[in-house]
Formats: sequence, C-alpha cells, structure tokens
Amino acid sequence: MTLFIHLQIKPIEQIQFSNEWVGIMKTEFPDALIFEADSHSEPFVISQGVSFLKEAEKVVLFLDSDENEKLGACAPLIEKVLRDKAIAPFILIQGQNVMFEKMAKMMKKEVFRYESVEESLVQISRFLN
Repeated sequence: MTLFIHLQIKPIEQIQFSNEWVGIMKTEFPDALIFEADSHSEPFVISQGVSFLKEAEKVVLFLDSDENEKLGACAPLIEKVLRDKAIAPFILIQGQNVMFEKMAKMMKKEVFRYESVEESLVQISRFLN
C-alpha cells in the first residue's frame, strides 16, 4: 500500500479543511491511502495514522508548516515516519519548522522543499516508480 500523509503544523485558526495538493494526489494516485491530520488533532486520529504506517510499503509525507508552530499532536506520527527503518519516506515540506528539520537531519532523512503542486507530482511519481 502507498500511504500519503498530509500534516498541517499551524495555529488552529489557519488549518484548512481542503487542500489543492491533497485533491490532486487523490486524482493522480487513486489507489493510495491519504491520511490527513494537524497539530491539533485528537490522539486517536494520530494513532490511526501510526497504524496505517504498519501496512505501508511506500510513504509520502507532506508537511504544511508554520515556522513557529510546535509539532503538537503530530509529533508521534512524524517521529514514527522518521525512525521506521522499514520505510524510506519521500518528505516534502511547505514552509519551515525548525523542530521537524532538526529531527529529519538527526535521522538522516532528505527533505524536499515544496515548490508547486506540479513539481511535487513529478517528484512523487519518480519516487513511487
């Protein structure tokens, strides 16, 4: 199974309930499972994401982040993606998050900057093939 994880690390008033990137990924990769959460999600929701990781063969993590926001509820899921030796995730970040970037660097995970939906589509297609 291919798992797309879309996490919004933002103040609660900036959380969006629809996202262009997610919509296009659903269209382009209809067989992929798309999991969405944010830094204010309930622990149960995050635990669902962690359980999906157990079945995933390929993982795409897209972080939409505000520079000063804490990882919050998403921290356990992010840590699992970064630490899991069984998966080599494709990680894409829009914005910045110092804490996430430190974690990724410590785990020696490459992080790509989000440029556009089109560019990410090309990168993800390469990663999945």
